[in-house]
Amino acid sequence: MAMTPEKRPLHGVRPEAVAGVVFDLGGVFLEGGPKHVAEFGPRVGLSAQVWREMALDLFVRGEDWNRVERGQARLDEFAEVLKTRLAGEGVWISMAQAREFMGTPGDAKSHPLRPEVVELCRRLRGVMPTALLTNNIREWREGWRARLPVAELFDLVVDSCEVGVRKPEPDIYRLVEQGLGLPGSALLFVDDLGVNLKTARALGWQTVKYDRTGDVVAVLEAVLNAADPNRPSRIPSASPLP
Repeated sequence: MAMTPEKRPLHGVRPEAVAGVVFDLGGVFLEGGPKHVAEFGPRVGLSAQVWREMALDLFVRGEDWNRVERGQARLDEFAEVLKTRLAGEGVWISMAQAREFMGTPGDAKSHPLRPEVVELCRRLRGVMPTALLTNNIREWREGWRARLPVAELFDLVVDSCEVGVRKPEPDIYRLVEQGLGLPGSALLFVDDLGVNLKTARALGWQTVKYDRTGDVVAVLEAVLNAADPNRPSRIPSASPLP
């Protein structure tokens, strides 16, 4: 009797084990984000080296930006911190410049939409639950939601500024599991930042990093092809969209 060849993971993903797909927003559906942050300092006259260290303090080592993403502070509060830090290096910017340090997700020019990802998400939702897991801020909510057909694409949206916790903190991933009614071992997470994927993997999720569109499309197409046609496309216990 002929042996069925063992299925090999595609980019580290076992498509047949996926029962739900979770997407990041910026860097996945929308281009931009970290790239704009990296370019901001030199754009306003700060050396790239000094800006790298300052950005680490603001976005990684410190809590200034994290508090905005958790909904604990306003964008204008962060903008004032950013202005003060830059002034200490001899660079003076306006409040408007500080607020727009990485553009806004509602701006099609600074954050172009990836239509191929939108279409794949729509197709996936036809066969399994889908969720959006985003670190975001209250001031941007109206803008990015105007660009995506949220109710058509997702069974669940977990937005850091709405739930008071952010990636890569484990609790925000557990909210997705609870909301979809699925264990981490049944989920695939697409994100452009390795630090966010690391926590997901520690919780048993499968992950794919958004480096190249072609690789991500191949993985999601494989998940679609492997989906069980007899499996319900909605999970009754899934929480409604906020």
